Amino acid sequence: MNLIKLDENIICKILFVLILAIAIGVRLISWPCAISQVNIDEAMTAINAKSIADSGVDIYGTSFPVYLEAWGTSGQSVMLLYLMAICIKTFGFSFISVRLPMLIVSIISIIIFYDLTKRIFNNKKIALWAMAFISICPWHFLQSIWSIDCNMFPHFIFISIYLLYRGVTDKKWLLYLSMLFFALTMYTYGISVFIVPLFLLICAIYLFVKKLVTIKQIAICIIIYLLFSSPIFTMYIINTLKIRNNIHIGPITIQYFRNNIRTNDIIFFSKNILKDLGDNFKSLVSTFFTQYDKLEWNGTQKFGTIYHISIIFFFIGLIDLIIHKEKRNTGTFFFCVWLILSIISGLIINKVNINRLNTIWIPTLFFSFNGIIYALSKIKFLKYGIITIYATLFICFILYLYTSYTSVIDNSSCFSAGYIDALRYSTQTLHKNTICLCIAKQQNVYIKFGDYLDNVSPECIDNRNDFIDRLNNKDINEAFILTGTTLKNMYENIDNINDLSYYRFGNTFIIY
Repeated sequence: MNLIKLDENIICKILFVLILAIAIGVRLISWPCAISQVNIDEAMTAINAKSIADSGVDIYGTSFPVYLEAWGTSGQSVMLLYLMAICIKTFGFSFISVRLPMLIVSIISIIIFYDLTKRIFNNKKIALWAMAFISICPWHFLQSIWSIDCNMFPHFIFISIYLLYRGVTDKKWLLYLSMLFFALTMYTYGISVFIVPLFLLICAIYLFVKKLVTIKQIAICIIIYLLFSSPIFTMYIINTLKIRNNIHIGPITIQYFRNNIRTNDIIFFSKNILKDLGDNFKSLVSTFFTQYDKLEWNGTQKFGTIYHISIIFFFIGLIDLIIHKEKRNTGTFFFCVWLILSIISGLIINKVNINRLNTIWIPTLFFSFNGIIYALSKIKFLKYGIITIYATLFICFILYLYTSYTSVIDNSSCFSAGYIDALRYSTQTLHKNTICLCIAKQQNVYIKFGDYLDNVSPECIDNRNDFIDRLNNKDINEAFILTGTTLKNMYENIDNINDLSYYRFGNTFIIY
């Protein structure tokens, strides 16, 4: 009997390693350039991370900010920034350093999803299926292969919830470690200032009533959480109250932002709350049920975020836990609270889309998986049908991702649209002195990113008329980079346009 159990344990360990290896392997296909273009927010975080890694200040000269000024009017959370800075400091500036943090935390969340479902269901085999389920999830896959600051949020809150669960059911010291991670979660996305404290308050009441924690333990947890989260809370306070002074804690800067408009993203600061609440409800319902927000890099129209069929199982899994009280435990309670607060976040964030609603997808995956398990417990022969459906969907998703999908990203205004490729081609292949037309702030960001990436600093012209004059009188050693839209608008003003040679990369042109 012990030999049989030992064999089962060995098999489970082998399957765990195999599933993890496949999950990592498919994500490493063409990584870090599976999405070959640079997202505008990704580039902004990267050039700030490079500045932090080199000098300890962001591009505006602010020392170790707790929130990033970024565009001046709309900031960014800093967790991705500092993880990226560590990678840049270690490996140098490259696509690998820029995209490695998201890949690592995504892999960690796969492992945690396995271990948490194993403990909740008390079944290693079920946990292995859960691990496979999150590994093939389109949303989880896509956000792991490029970087944006807000996508750190679902992973950090998941790590925090996992540690909290382990702390109250297994090792008490993990309870206190979870508070550190809940505090760190505050630095991943602005909406965490509402979600995390509410989650902790609800869970503290639940755990105290269930006699899983004591008043003393709760007090220690509060101290740890506030100790590490107080800088970001202070930042929100001084900006809400318009206290026009920066606060310095050693090298750390808690900054007042004079021109920040991020409060426009939150319904509490809206001029017409009821109207915006109605609009937010429509956006939330549409985003959740269609699993699409017209931003293909968040979730594809063909496959959605968790595959369209999974919504059916989501409701089955949710109803199963509502009806069957014996299936409820601390873990399922945490997921329920997480789901409810995610829905609330979708109502209080204006113009919600997939990445603004990113915290909802992991609990949705959990309830969808629970629905699959429940359906299989009632109808045994569904097993091979469900496996076939999801395996087919995943294979089709991978084929789409590494074929026609990239052309969608290449022409998006939210990505570099071929600029990095154009810059490299003009300098490394054509060996030209490169001139760029910069008529938008994001183009300056891409130029700085390209400079860090290849140590190439093109001459930049912000005035369109000056650019046309230079182009009409170009030197043989010069190449000019501009977007297709800009080229079309300038077409009539360019002399001898038919005599000019060009290459095209996405929506970016090199004229020489």
